[in-house]
Amino acid sequence: MKSIPVAAAILAASLCSVANAGIVFTFTEAGADVHMNSSGTIDTSKLVLQQNVSGWGGTGVEENGNHDIMGGTSVGGVNMSFGFHAGTDFSAWSAANGPWAQSSFNTTVDAGHKGFTTYVRPVSTQLPGIGIEREDLEGTFWSPDQAWTFHNASFASLQMFAGTYTVTDAQTGEFITFQIGAAGNQLPEPDAAALVGLALLGAYAARRAKAKKA
Repeated sequence: MKSIPVAAAILAASLCSVANAGIVFTFTEAGADVHMNSSGTIDTSKLVLQQNVSGWGGTGVEENGNHDIMGGTSVGGVNMSFGFHAGTDFSAWSAANGPWAQSSFNTTVDAGHKGFTTYVRPVSTQLPGIGIEREDLEGTFWSPDQAWTFHNASFASLQMFAGTYTVTDAQTGEFITFQIGAAGNQLPEPDAAALVGLALLGAYAARRAKAKKA
């Protein structure tokens, strides 16, 4: 019976491959407003703790000529910052290719209490990252909870561009996504190898059960 070790190995390897976590900030148009909702979980132990905290003021999105970033500290604060590992591709959030072309802070916080930012400043340039409040960590994991409304606004008036804008850590696969408009599920799903492993385990279990009845 070599099928069970093989299945277990496939399953273990595949589950490790989908163990990466990420957070998604989703912007949608509804009526005369634009709404932002946040979801997901990120493992800060798989990012790079920064020596300096990169702060924020207010709630909204910023276009600063370097990278498009966002944050909310009207509720909650930020007292620790994490960056991505060297080699990470930041082009999705670059000012030239990013999700918005202007800063917009005229927004209302509808829910949530966890302050955050989505940048770090290790030197003089702002780079993608995540700033949070230590008290909001669950172990090493952090989940956003804020929801906003930009009243009497549209993607056009906010100069937002529909699409999926993701920065993924080059070493660990942790990611942060800005989703403008509708999209599919942004969180990792079991891949084919995982399904094969589960199927083999199921077949083995069924065979064992049948053998016991006999």
